[in-house]
Amino acid sequence: MKVFFFILFTGISSFFYAQDVLRDTLAISAPNLFIQDHKNQFNVKFEVSNDVLTYNLPQEDIKLRIKPNLNIKYGFVLSYKFASIRLGIRPKVSDADELNKGDSKTFRIHFKLLFDYWSHHFAYNYAKGYYIVNTEDFTPPITKSNFHIQFPNLTSNTFTGSSMYKFNENYSVRAIESQTEIQIKSAGSFMPGVVYSYYNIKGAGEILYPEDNLVTRPNYSDIKGFDISLAAGYYYTFVFKKHWYANAFATPSIGLDFHNTTEHTPDAITSDNNIDIFYTLRSGIGIGYNGEKIFLGANFSHGNSSEKFSDNEIKLKTIANTFHVFIGYRFKAPKAVRKSVDLIEEKIPILNDDNN
Repeated sequence: MKVFFFILFTGISSFFYAQDVLRDTLAISAPNLFIQDHKNQFNVKFEVSNDVLTYNLPQEDIKLRIKPNLNIKYGFVLSYKFASIRLGIRPKVSDADELNKGDSKTFRIHFKLLFDYWSHHFAYNYAKGYYIVNTEDFTPPITKSNFHIQFPNLTSNTFTGSSMYKFNENYSVRAIESQTEIQIKSAGSFMPGVVYSYYNIKGAGEILYPEDNLVTRPNYSDIKGFDISLAAGYYYTFVFKKHWYANAFATPSIGLDFHNTTEHTPDAITSDNNIDIFYTLRSGIGIGYNGEKIFLGANFSHGNSSEKFSDNEIKLKTIANTFHVFIGYRFKAPKAVRKSVDLIEEKIPILNDDNN
């Protein structure tokens, strides 16, 4: 199976790289014929998504799905020149929902650094207070209607990042990621890169049943680790009717997960270090409108990982389906923003597009 993934990974990468070389040879070498620049305008985007970190907690033959009491996320994304930052808004949950799923405290910040060829993504996620989505699978079963078993002290800290490089200068990453450019002619690119994350998940020792029955679990584990993977994907944007577009991508990757598991039992506390090899495949599609002032769109992505689960370990969910819907507006950047970014570019010249 490992050989199959390696051959598939290498074959796809080689094929799409060859396609990009051919396209660059035949295409007109003026990026402005494919990309319209709006980096000097300020973008404000309102976004709705279901991108909430979900984990699996193995228990005997059952994989319990746990997540914070948060279904839909709202946020504003501010973009100017090379930088894009997302500021989240936590929606209020009803009293009944809080009673049945718990009170989750969450915080997330996501920012991007987008250049002509390089794109860098960084995100930090914090959550305290989880509930079991599939409580009906728990043993012994819970009979109280709508109630979900909860881990009120389960806390996760996760930092993720990625750096990708595009080969085709006529393909715009910014047109999809920050809307500070407009793709005016169809183009695609092979994009290799590196993806990494650090995670620390602890506090699964107490579990809440109905009627405020907080029980200490005899066996549970804390886990922290760092993983890194090499990715190689292909991205394409098809432009039709001037400002309307559809985009798609597929990115396989292979990596190593270095993690430490601390097992808590009535008799002892033990710690164990492990290294796992894992394979992932991320893919997605989207459609949108990228006009001179107004832009909007929707996209759907799917992620699948081969990483297996050991007894009592909490790990990232192996399958994730997420959607994003957004609408935004671009206008002249405020003077304070222009001066601040110009000063940053002066102090850190590598952030200036002329140096990338």
